[in-house]
Amino acid sequence: MIPGGATPCVITSEWLSDHGAAVIIDGELDLDTAPLLAAELQRQIAEGHRHLVIDLTDASFLDSTSLGTMVRTIQPLHDDPDAAVVLAGAGGVVARALTTSGIGQLFTMFDTRGEAERALTEGVDLRDGWRGVRGPGPG
Repeated sequence: MIPGGATPCVITSEWLSDHGAAVIIDGELDLDTAPLLAAELQRQIAEGHRHLVIDLTDASFLDSTSLGTMVRTIQPLHDDPDAAVVLAGAGGVVARALTTSGIGQLFTMFDTRGEAERALTEGVDLRDGWRGVRGPGPG
């Protein structure tokens, strides 16, 4: 724990394929930690990953800043017809934040990362409302 009782946020990635990666969020993602997510998403996109699974299984909190950061940071993929971004493992307050904000409706959401990875490799038709969100670039 960190001062104030917040859970520290750790963001890691795992390679899925030459064009895919899972970005894994563990802990609370908020105003202070959203730049960590932006940096990791930017790194994965710069490395050529066009299929992204954002794994929220171990995320314990998402605020509006972090949700906006997530959507804005994937802007470089908007016009790439082969790009796909999906969410996995959202539960509890994280799922509620996605639903309440409307962000959840922009993405295909899966119960597990494994389901999300299979969908990306099998070419399942995925929700891509995230492509229509425009705004200032990340951070």
